[in-house]
Amino acid sequence: MQKIESLDLFRGIAGYGVAVCHFYSYLFESSNMEYISFVFVDLFFVLSGFVLYPQLNRVYKNKKNLKIFYMRRWMRTLPIFFIALICFSIIFRNFSYDTLKYLFFIQKMYPDFLVTDYMVVAWTLSVEEWFYLLFPICLVLLNKFDIIKIFIFFLTLIYILKLIFLLNYNDASFYRTGTFLRLDAILFGVIIANNYEIIRKAKYIPPILIFLAFVFFYYQNFFNRDSGVTQFAYVILIQLISIFALIFFININKIINFKYLNIIYSLLANQTYSVYLFHFIFIYFIKVYNLENINFIFFYYILLLFTSSSLVFYFIEKTILHLRPSYDN
Repeated sequence: MQKIESLDLFRGIAGYGVAVCHFYSYLFESSNMEYISFVFVDLFFVLSGFVLYPQLNRVYKNKKNLKIFYMRRWMRTLPIFFIALICFSIIFRNFSYDTLKYLFFIQKMYPDFLVTDYMVVAWTLSVEEWFYLLFPICLVLLNKFDIIKIFIFFLTLIYILKLIFLLNYNDASFYRTGTFLRLDAILFGVIIANNYEIIRKAKYIPPILIFLAFVFFYYQNFFNRDSGVTQFAYVILIQLISIFALIFFININKIINFKYLNIIYSLLANQTYSVYLFHFIFIYFIKVYNLENINFIFFYYILLLFTSSSLVFYFIEKTILHLRPSYDN
């Protein structure tokens, strides 16, 4: 599968979309922006699955690639996460059992496991890391079966787990953040990549996406009731939006020539991981020092994010990425 330039823009929109929404939702108590941030987070999940598919396929075809897969994924995600966790723990003066739960990505294994959720963005990393750990092993163990059948099997298994949780618990927010309840979000991206040639020919994506966005905004009050059933439906709606948004960006790549703007999009895409992990630190200091009323504070916020994330990428992430092993076949 060749590089799809428009997906760099997609990643950049997702990363800065979360940061902008959280800026307004936490500093100015905009509930609408908080709900919109849920969609941007799911864009990350489905995109992650899509770009991971070629590596997962290598593992499926040759189990010797399993170690390389883990090394590449963990070198990409863990060092910066550990730095972010230390920063959050220092700022919030919280080195406790909660810190260990974050460290091992178990904080959202079941509802109310954390005493203090001081690194609120970390739940998405738990979903990603457990997917990285479990799914490649399953591909190796089940490689006698067709790969798409394996995808469908685990997708079915996850939805059975969701229904079991729905029948036994009424924790609405956990449907969106529970680690094993959200693995399907990444799996959808994998399935899209597996059917890439069909997806490239998909029609009527823009009107479907517009319709889903209309439902999302118009029925916001309904979906955000404190009810497990409505949250269950809400997460499905968000996933549908993220799926069709990804397909839309895949398809516009063949309509719009992105190569002349690719330097800008690549720069934004490179920043998104650190933007996502660290943006709450800037929001925290703006709130603590009562800076939200300063003129152009949003401009300064974005400028700080852009500058700090660029420095993190070029001086830390890029160095680590060059050390990652390559696949032999």
